[in-house]
Amino acid sequence: MAFFLRRVQSYAEAEDLTQEVFARLLVGKGTTDQPDVYVFRTAQNLLVDRVRKLVVRQRHHEAVFTEPERELDVLDPHSIAASREEMAAFLSALATLPERTRTMFILYRLEHLSQDDIAATFGISTSAVKQQIAKATSLLTKQMQDAE
Repeated sequence: MAFFLRRVQSYAEAEDLTQEVFARLLVGKGTTDQPDVYVFRTAQNLLVDRVRKLVVRQRHHEAVFTEPERELDVLDPHSIAASREEMAAFLSALATLPERTRTMFILYRLEHLSQDDIAATFGISTSAVKQQIAKATSLLTKQMQDAE
């Protein structure tokens, strides 16, 4: 543990690294004539891995803070209003579908039921369900394009 304490700044991290050395020794394959060399080489490799991880984390941290808008969804009032209008148009288009077709579409696309389960519920074939969902998708797409 003294080996790690001289090289890392945290006692807890030195303990973790020491424990990892012992874990690797327990699952190690084969024996060696120089166990001290093997232990220190394992410890050195763990420190190298630690530095690599720290470098990757630092690069990620820098990338996130140099491009703050890259991963953030900006709450722009215009985009919120546009999304609400788009949702209203979709719901309006959905309401124009025949009830059975609308129900199958909702069960499949929004409730994530399988086409087989929907077919069993309605007492029809799976291919009929596929046709109804395709019909609904086509009609909704056309109505949404016309709304634009």
